[in-house]
Amino acid sequence: MLEISLFVVVFALSYLNGANDISKGVATLVGGKVLRPSQAIAWGTLTTVAGAFAGIKITSGLIKTFSTGILAQPFQTVVFPIAVAIGAAGWVLFATRTGWPVSTTHALTGGIVGAALAQIGGAGIVWPALVTKIALPLALSPAVSFAAAWLIFPGLRRALAGVNNYCLCVEVQQTQMIPVQQIAVGTTAAVAVISTPPEIQVVADKVETCEQTVSRSGVKLHVADSLHLLTSGLTSFARGMNDTPKIAALLVGATLLGGTSMMKLFSLVAIGMCLGSLLGGRKVLETMSGKITAMDGVGGFTANFGSSALVTAATFMGLPLSTTHVTTSAIVGIGVRSHGRANWKVVRDILLAWLVTLPAAAFLAYLFSMIFKITVH
Repeated sequence: MLEISLFVVVFALSYLNGANDISKGVATLVGGKVLRPSQAIAWGTLTTVAGAFAGIKITSGLIKTFSTGILAQPFQTVVFPIAVAIGAAGWVLFATRTGWPVSTTHALTGGIVGAALAQIGGAGIVWPALVTKIALPLALSPAVSFAAAWLIFPGLRRALAGVNNYCLCVEVQQTQMIPVQQIAVGTTAAVAVISTPPEIQVVADKVETCEQTVSRSGVKLHVADSLHLLTSGLTSFARGMNDTPKIAALLVGATLLGGTSMMKLFSLVAIGMCLGSLLGGRKVLETMSGKITAMDGVGGFTANFGSSALVTAATFMGLPLSTTHVTTSAIVGIGVRSHGRANWKVVRDILLAWLVTLPAAAFLAYLFSMIFKITVH
């Protein structure tokens, strides 16, 4: 029964991760008016799931960190990962309903600390490893992301100054019915026709040329928006690579899934993230895309360019960066650099939510562990 419960709570945590984190890669697309929220969520979900599966071969370091890396000994009971997942999921659920973008990485870390304190005491945690492997990367990444966005934005704006005069347009031309021959049927004549396959027309030219060449039914994207779409996808892809192994690590060693391949474990997490993104991703997206700062295409491209590079590099190095911290800090950096300000009230609320995440998840995991211990004994 406990093993089935672990399966359920890990899936729930994956769902909530999708609902809270999908906005991290696509908020700039909505804020910059490149895509509608539903389109942005669909794009982010697709690229996140792709990243989740791509990470199977390269994320062993993250799996080790979040399964045994900060514990003095491997957990001996399924109650431990259940408590961790409940602590993390409980806080992420509250934050998602409130519209706060919070870090699942922080929540998982808090859950591990709370469950360990309740079940094996402070000696069961390798505190130096906790600081070097998790705390320092998480603490430094917002500052690095803010600085990167602030520094590279002016150069990218100059480099892309004339790009918005050009457009990439795609149109699928409808199937045509061409008469071939007349066939006599009794006293009447029938015309046999064949259909031509649809043709795809692609035009890359100045905006005026695209407007004249491609009909209204075609898809028109400025080149800057196309680049923005690409970096947004890369950010979501990197998030999928970095977040999936952290959650899948809770299932490592569980008896129910003993011997189960990493592909199946990652698939479980990826399906949960996918459903959470599609069904619950709007609330936090509203905060990220419209309440922090005003954005345009170049600003969004810059934020995602820096975020995707930072999270991808961290994934290959086995560092558990928070995509939440990285992307939010980049968006704030763009706002300060381009407009001289951001909505500091919203930024303050987000920062407070970040500070509360680890202790809140730790408390919930500790509380569940103690209740279970009292109930069993």
